[in-house]
Amino acid sequence: MMRRTARTARSGRPDNPVSFLRAFFGPRLLLAVALGFSAGPAMAKSDKALGSPGGPPGHAKQGIERGGDAGPGLHAEIRFGVNETEIIRDYFGRHGMTSKPLPPGIAKNLARGKPLPPGIAKRYLPQDLSLRLPVYEGYERLIVGDDVLLVAAATGIIVDILSDVL
Repeated sequence: MMRRTARTARSGRPDNPVSFLRAFFGPRLLLAVALGFSAGPAMAKSDKALGSPGGPPGHAKQGIERGGDAGPGLHAEIRFGVNETEIIRDYFGRHGMTSKPLPPGIAKNLARGKPLPPGIAKRYLPQDLSLRLPVYEGYERLIVGDDVLLVAAATGIIVDILSDVL
């Protein structure tokens, strides 16, 4: 098999190293670059490719978020459902609980997919309200400032936020 190379001088080295490289690597390099650029967009995931959240009816994306996206460890189907949102808002509307708003810097750090800030003042939902809501094993609902959060108990990652409930 004969390789294509540039002419060599008597010393055994090519006359022009650039033409040698172009002759040897040109077709292969062009093919590699073309495949590399075409494969990138094909392998990237778009928002449409991820699909809409599944789970029980009424558990689509509910609640008002403060930035952030679902992290890799979050399950998209665990969210505040329509019925839960109505029950929680109705409960606090009738019982008139109040809370101290969070400082702006801490409030910015409350986002889906992020952990609860350390040392944040949190309370559990009243027991009579908790009994009316579905149970998600491994998750807990907390009151932080005026918001109700759904948090993964083991990691402290915020899964969903109902803003301005109190």
